[in-house]
Amino acid sequence: MRPLRVVLADDEPLAREVVRDLLAADPEVELVAEARDGNEALTTIRAVRPDLALLDIEMPGRGGLQVAAELASDPEAPAIVFVTAFNSYATGAFDVSALDYVVKPFSDERFTIALTRAKRRVRESRLGDLALQVARAAEELDRQRPAADRISLQVGDRSLLLRTEDIVWIQAEDYYCRVHAKNGSHLVRASVASFEERLGGRFLRVHRAALVNLDEVVAVERLTRGAKLLVLSNGSRCRIARSRLAEVERVLSIG
Repeated sequence: MRPLRVVLADDEPLAREVVRDLLAADPEVELVAEARDGNEALTTIRAVRPDLALLDIEMPGRGGLQVAAELASDPEAPAIVFVTAFNSYATGAFDVSALDYVVKPFSDERFTIALTRAKRRVRESRLGDLALQVARAAEELDRQRPAADRISLQVGDRSLLLRTEDIVWIQAEDYYCRVHAKNGSHLVRASVASFEERLGGRFLRVHRAALVNLDEVVAVERLTRGAKLLVLSNGSRCRIARSRLAEVERVLSIG
C-alpha cells in the first residue's frame, strides 16, 4: 500500500522542523508539502490532495479550524490532525471532525499515537473505496453480459416459454412473483432475486420487490422529498427505493 501522503501547516519554522523529523523516521509516511499560513495550507491541500493534513490552530490568514471547516464539504478532504500549543480549541477541533488534537510540547510517543491513528483511518478508507469500486465493476459486468433470449416459467402444471424482451417488469407478491409481460401477467413461485440472477442484462432491481426491464421505462416522475418512480410501457408505476436511487439515475442518465 502506498505511503501516507502528508501536508504540514505551521507558521513556526522550528515547529515544522520537529514534525518533519518525526515524519521522516516513519517509512510509511511521505511529507509531500509544507505551508506557512492558513491560506497557503488550503491552497496546497486542494492542489496535492494529501491523505493527512497536520494543522496548527493559530496561523496568519486562515486559522487551522477555518481551513478544516472549508474542507469539510470536499469529498476528497484529508484526515485532519491539529498540532498546536493551544489546548482551548479542542472542542472546536472535533466539531470539524478532526481525527486527533496534539498539544505542544508533545512527546515522540504522543505524536506516534496520532500518526498511527491517521494511518489506520486512511487504510480503512482506501479499503472501503476499493470494495466500492469492485462492487460497481461487478454490477457493470453483470449488466453487460448477454441476457437469455427466452426464460421458462412454471405456471401451474405447464412450462411457459417467454421472450425476455417481452417482460416489462417483475413484482414480488409474498412467496411468489408476478411477471408482467406484454401479453399479460403470470404468477410463478420464485423470488425477485432469482429472476435478477437469471435475467441480468437490461434488468435492474429498483426496489426489493421490483425488477424492471430498462428498455420498457418510458418516463420518470418526481414525487415529494426527492422520491421518484418509473413509468413503464404498460402503464405500471414502480417506486424507486432511496437506497437504489443513485444507481438507477446513473444507469438511466437522469438526475
